[in-house]
Amino acid sequence: MSTDIVNHPAHYDSQAIVIQPIDLYEKLPFCLGNALKYVFRAGHKDGSSELEDLKKALWYLERYKKSSGALAMDEYEGQSFYQLAYCLEFSKSEILSAARDLATGFYMFWDCLEEKVRQRIEKLEREKK
Repeated sequence: MSTDIVNHPAHYDSQAIVIQPIDLYEKLPFCLGNALKYVFRAGHKDGSSELEDLKKALWYLERYKKSSGALAMDEYEGQSFYQLAYCLEFSKSEILSAARDLATGFYMFWDCLEEKVRQRIEKLEREKK
Protein backbone atom coordinates (compact mmCIF):
# COMPACT_ATOMS: atom_id res chain seq x y z
CA MET A 1 0.00 0.00 0.00
CA SER A 2 1.51 3.33 -1.05
CA THR A 3 1.29 6.54 0.95
CA ASP A 4 -0.27 9.65 -0.56
CA ILE A 5 2.13 12.23 0.89
CA VAL A 6 0.11 15.17 -0.48
CA ASN A 7 -3.49 14.27 0.40
CA HIS A 8 -3.07 11.87 3.32
CA PRO A 9 0.46 11.91 4.81
CA ALA A 10 1.48 8.87 6.87
CA HIS A 11 2.91 11.01 9.68
CA TYR A 12 -0.66 11.99 10.55
CA ASP A 13 -1.95 8.42 10.35
CA SER A 14 0.42 7.50 13.15
CA GLN A 15 -1.44 9.98 15.38
CA ALA A 16 -4.79 8.20 14.88
CA ILE A 17 -6.45 11.46 13.90
CA VAL A 18 -10.05 10.86 12.88
CA ILE A 19 -10.21 13.89 10.60
CA GLN A 20 -7.75 15.29 8.13
CA PRO A 21 -5.67 17.82 10.07
CA ILE A 22 -6.31 20.53 7.47
CA ASP A 23 -10.01 20.34 8.38
CA LEU A 24 -9.08 21.54 11.85
CA TYR A 25 -6.22 23.90 11.00
CA GLU A 26 -8.19 25.92 8.45
CA LYS A 27 -10.72 26.86 11.14
CA LEU A 28 -8.01 28.40 13.32
CA PRO A 29 -5.97 31.58 13.00
CA PHE A 30 -2.88 30.90 10.88
CA CYS A 31 -0.33 30.80 13.71
CA LEU A 32 -2.44 28.51 15.90
CA GLY A 33 -3.11 26.15 13.01
CA ASN A 34 0.59 25.97 12.21
CA ALA A 35 1.51 25.42 15.86
CA LEU A 36 -0.95 22.55 16.05
CA LYS A 37 0.39 21.11 12.80
CA TYR A 38 3.94 20.99 14.15
CA VAL A 39 2.87 19.40 17.44
CA PHE A 40 0.85 16.73 15.63
CA ARG A 41 3.70 15.77 13.35
CA ALA A 42 6.54 16.12 15.89
CA GLY A 43 8.70 13.03 15.70
CA HIS A 44 6.58 11.43 12.99
CA LYS A 45 7.56 13.14 9.73
CA ASP A 46 10.59 11.90 7.84
CA GLY A 47 13.37 14.48 7.77
CA SER A 48 12.15 16.43 10.81
CA SER A 49 13.13 15.78 14.38
CA GLU A 50 10.66 16.00 17.24
CA LEU A 51 12.75 18.78 18.78
CA GLU A 52 12.80 20.80 15.56
CA ASP A 53 9.04 20.50 15.07
CA LEU A 54 8.31 21.44 18.68
CA LYS A 55 10.55 24.50 18.42
CA LYS A 56 8.60 25.54 15.32
CA ALA A 57 5.32 25.00 17.19
CA LEU A 58 6.56 27.15 20.06
CA TRP A 59 7.61 29.87 17.63
CA TYR A 60 4.09 30.00 16.17
CA LEU A 61 2.47 30.01 19.62
CA GLU A 62 4.66 32.93 20.68
CA ARG A 63 4.04 34.74 17.39
CA TYR A 64 0.28 34.41 17.83
CA LYS A 65 0.40 36.00 21.28
CA LYS A 66 2.27 39.00 19.82
CA SER A 67 -0.01 39.43 16.80
CA SER A 68 -2.83 41.93 16.52
CA GLY A 69 -5.20 39.09 15.59
CA ALA A 70 -4.69 37.41 18.95
CA LEU A 71 -7.87 38.92 20.38
CA ALA A 72 -10.09 38.51 17.34
CA MET A 73 -11.65 35.15 18.26
CA ASP A 74 -13.59 35.95 21.46
CA GLU A 75 -16.96 35.12 19.91
CA TYR A 76 -15.73 31.71 18.79
CA GLU A 77 -14.08 30.67 22.05
CA GLY A 78 -16.66 28.19 23.38
CA GLN A 79 -17.56 26.50 20.12
CA SER A 80 -13.97 26.39 18.93
CA PHE A 81 -12.70 24.80 22.13
CA TYR A 82 -15.26 22.00 22.05
CA GLN A 83 -14.55 21.30 18.38
CA LEU A 84 -10.82 21.30 19.09
CA ALA A 85 -11.17 19.10 22.17
CA TYR A 86 -13.26 16.59 20.22
CA CYS A 87 -10.74 16.44 17.38
CA LEU A 88 -7.88 15.93 19.83
CA GLU A 89 -9.71 13.21 21.77
CA PHE A 90 -8.27 10.52 19.52
CA SER A 91 -4.74 11.87 19.23
CA LYS A 92 -1.89 9.74 20.52
CA SER A 93 0.17 12.87 21.19
CA GLU A 94 0.91 13.13 24.91
CA ILE A 95 1.51 16.87 24.56
CA LEU A 96 -1.86 17.53 22.93
CA SER A 97 -3.73 15.24 25.33
CA ALA A 98 -2.11 16.86 28.38
CA ALA A 99 -2.93 20.37 27.15
CA ARG A 100 -6.51 19.38 26.33
CA ASP A 101 -6.98 17.80 29.77
CA LEU A 102 -5.63 20.88 31.60
CA ALA A 103 -7.60 23.46 29.64
CA THR A 104 -11.11 24.66 30.40
CA GLY A 105 -11.44 26.97 27.43
CA PHE A 106 -10.09 27.88 24.01
CA TYR A 107 -7.46 30.40 25.08
CA MET A 108 -6.38 28.38 28.09
CA PHE A 109 -5.74 25.41 25.78
CA TRP A 110 -3.09 27.37 23.89
CA ASP A 111 -1.39 28.43 27.11
CA CYS A 112 -1.39 24.83 28.33
CA LEU A 113 -0.10 23.65 24.97
CA GLU A 114 2.72 26.19 25.08
CA GLU A 115 3.69 25.02 28.57
CA LYS A 116 3.70 21.34 27.52
CA VAL A 117 5.71 22.08 24.37
CA ARG A 118 8.28 24.01 26.42
CA GLN A 119 8.57 21.15 28.89
CA ARG A 120 9.10 18.59 26.13
CA ILE A 121 11.69 20.80 24.39
CA GLU A 122 13.60 21.15 27.67
CA LYS A 123 13.54 17.37 28.17
CA LEU A 124 14.72 16.67 24.61
CA GLU A 125 17.52 19.23 24.94
CA ARG A 126 18.68 17.71 28.24
CA GLU A 127 18.74 14.26 26.60
CA LYS A 128 20.88 15.59 23.74
CA LYS A 129 23.64 16.64 26.15
